[in-house]
Amino acid sequence: MDVATKEFYDQYWPRFVPIYEETKKYMLRTITEPHVGRALDAGCGHGLCSIVLSELADQVTGVDISTDSLDTARQQVAMAGRSNITLLHQDLQSLDPALKDFDLVWCWGVAMMAPDPMKVMHNLMRATAPGGTVYLGLYLRTWLSPVHQLVRHTCRTFMNGPRRKKLVCDFFAGLTRVVCRLRGEEINRRPDNVSIQAQVEDWYYPPYKTFYTPDEIIDLFRRNGFQAECIQDRLGRMKSATIFVVRAVKTAG
Repeated sequence: MDVATKEFYDQYWPRFVPIYEETKKYMLRTITEPHVGRALDAGCGHGLCSIVLSELADQVTGVDISTDSLDTARQQVAMAGRSNITLLHQDLQSLDPALKDFDLVWCWGVAMMAPDPMKVMHNLMRATAPGGTVYLGLYLRTWLSPVHQLVRHTCRTFMNGPRRKKLVCDFFAGLTRVVCRLRGEEINRRPDNVSIQAQVEDWYYPPYKTFYTPDEIIDLFRRNGFQAECIQDRLGRMKSATIFVVRAVKTAG
């Protein structure tokens, strides 16, 4: 069990549930399937993605390593009144082999947070039914990625108590506002996020983070019997912390 990631998201998602309508708007722009039988929300966290999927799928299974996040997800599901969602405590690195034959697998910004992301990705491919689709969002590797990792290491090593973490988050939030104002831009915050501070904490404080390029992930899928393409190549303005999304359809049995 990846205890470090569990502990981080045990305290993160209960405090920072995203904005549901923005989450739904993004997902419905991204997912092309109008209806599927079974969907897997791999790393369901706060549960909002599972709720959106439940409007497209007959049955949704949401799995997450964080028990406190799952409690938050159960609350969100109950408030939404959805009865076709099952939430399970699972580490995606050792996903239960019985979880398989999903028509749609959604894993947005999760796999690269595991100590061994390749284990996660292979488990997602295994869990996909022939003809099924995987939507996988990962952090993009650029020349700035080592800088991002250095800042993360510094924050986690030297600024990792509640007060120090707040100083870091407030500092980067203030810096973001100043830079955006000078550039005449809107505040650099993902639309579904509740605050810049929440976004900063999720950038710099998770215990693990691995960066990839679209080509290597597309090649990984193709070598494992999928047709794959990058459908979104850059979702954020921060070059050191932007996500790309690959859509992959399983062709092999």
